[in-house]
Amino acid sequence: MENDEHFMNLAILLARKGGGNVNPNPQVGAIIVNDGQIIGQGYHEKYGEAHAEINAFKSCIESPEGSTIYVTLEPCAHQGKQPPCFEAIIKNKVKRVVIGSLDPNPLVAGKGIEAMKKAGIDVSLKVLEKECKDLNKIFFHYVTQRTPYVMMKYAMTLDGKIATYKGQSKWITGEKARQKVHEDRSRFMAIMIGVETLLKDDPQLTARIKNGINTIRIICDTQLRTPLTSKIVSTAFEIPTIIATSNENIQKHQAFIEAGCEILLVSSISEHLDLKRKL
Repeated sequence: MENDEHFMNLAILLARKGGGNVNPNPQVGAIIVNDGQIIGQGYHEKYGEAHAEINAFKSCIESPEGSTIYVTLEPCAHQGKQPPCFEAIIKNKVKRVVIGSLDPNPLVAGKGIEAMKKAGIDVSLKVLEKECKDLNKIFFHYVTQRTPYVMMKYAMTLDGKIATYKGQSKWITGEKARQKVHEDRSRFMAIMIGVETLLKDDPQLTARIKNGINTIRIICDTQLRTPLTSKIVSTAFEIPTIIATSNENIQKHQAFIEAGCEILLVSSISEHLDLKRKL
């Protein structure tokens, strides 16, 4: 069991390398071990490309026959952009499969496990389950709830303030917290702000870290007050940008569309956008 946790932890570290690149797919890592030695490893690197198990088999320095494969998420059992991974496990004559967390996706949900057991493969479940679930809590939430996983970020002083009364904002958080913000921008599929933030700060909403991934930017702008000269609009051809509004002025829409933005018409409640409907 101790060795199982050791190798599963290595698989988790591998899986994290796919963060931000595999959306909306889950992050998955796989380690292949024979006689206590790692002979292959891989992770899901990019959406639409090979899954972790396939990359691990491709990297093997010797035959995986009779080996143990550690996978952070239950191997897929359906044909999508890639073939079912459980078939590759059976084909490569793996002796044992150790799985971190089960997949709540009804297209998977135990089907691959059942097939592997029928093929005579020993299957162990829920090794470092909590850590593996935490790895994909965004994916799990969407699959089970069919709604986006939303994280709110704000900085506040001990006395409950987020800026000076004159609006002269200064950094409240430290360097580590600001680093975390940019990591989260890379990890999530979209980042959303209100128009007041845009008007006051004129942010870029980019991920300014090494290998950062610029995600979709969404502006909640009921009356369409966003300046065409703002940094976000000025870079809309480079980074996908959506303006959610209840303003139906077609001429205004066209100006933003020509600047590279997408307009999303959303109904309003009490002069504010209906966030639940927009999500």
